[in-house]
Order: sequence, then C-alpha cells, then structure tokens
Amino acid sequence: MKKLILASILLGATATVTAGDIITTDSAAITQGIKEGTEVRMDGEVVQALGDERYLLRDIKGQVEIELDEDLTAERPMKAGTRLSFTGEVDHDDGRSIVKVTKVHSVKGAPDSAPTATISN
Repeated sequence: MKKLILASILLGATATVTAGDIITTDSAAITQGIKEGTEVRMDGEVVQALGDERYLLRDIKGQVEIELDEDLTAERPMKAGTRLSFTGEVDHDDGRSIVKVTKVHSVKGAPDSAPTATISN
C-alpha cells in the first residue's frame, strides 16, 4: 500500500530518463525526492535573485532554488523573467532542495533585457 501511495505522489511530478542518465524533470519531482547527486535537465523562469549566485526558479509544477555560477552566464546577472534551460545536479542541503547548474543550454532574456542567447560550457 505504501508503494502505491508513493507511486501516486510521484506520478504527479515529471521525471523522464534520457540518454546518459540525465533526467528531464521539474521542480515538483526534485522537491519530492529525486536522489541527491542525480543529474537533471530543467527549463524555467527566474522569479528572484537570492544572492550568492542563487536564484528562485519557477516552472509549471512549482518553484525550486538553483545555484548558477556567473561563469556559466558570461557574468550576466539573471533578472526576474529570464527563461533558462539547463543541466545540473540535485543537492538536498539543510532540508532544502537545490539544483547546482553545471551547463546552461539557453537563456531568454527578461522582457526588458537583451535578446535570446545560447551559452555552452
């Protein structure tokens, strides 16, 4: 019964295995228990800069905190409304779920910022 309940909860979150064991996922799946150290691919929109290279990201399932090194964005700060597509590693730190971004696939600027850019590392 417990397995059935857990499976039902996880079905509400999206997690699809792709090539190279990178999971295409969303914020709900990350906060509901994707294992620490798992590589994930996500898309979302920056809601808020939290300082120290951390941002709050929103997608269709909720919000998750990401850690985004400025080297990956060509030293360009991410404003609210900026859309990102990236790969990162899940980290459950002090009761919070964080995705540490390792590669940025694309950045679409906020409405009042520069046009779309693709950044590879």
